[in-house]
Amino acid sequence: MAITVPVIGIEPAELAWIRMLVVLLRHPDPVVPELTRQALLYLETAAARSEAAHGDPDYPAANEG
Repeated sequence: MAITVPVIGIEPAELAWIRMLVVLLRHPDPVVPELTRQALLYLETAAARSEAAHGDPDYPAANEG
């Protein structure tokens, strides 16, 4: 049985995505982890641009009135 450890900032619904990232980053084909790393860097940059443009990291939720 797996032991779960709470991690600040990770919602239970996000755990499947974290597990998938770990699987991809540990993939035996060296192209898969590298492509995953590049995708994460792209997402980080896009999120930073979006946050800077809107000034609020919770932009969609903050404007739902």
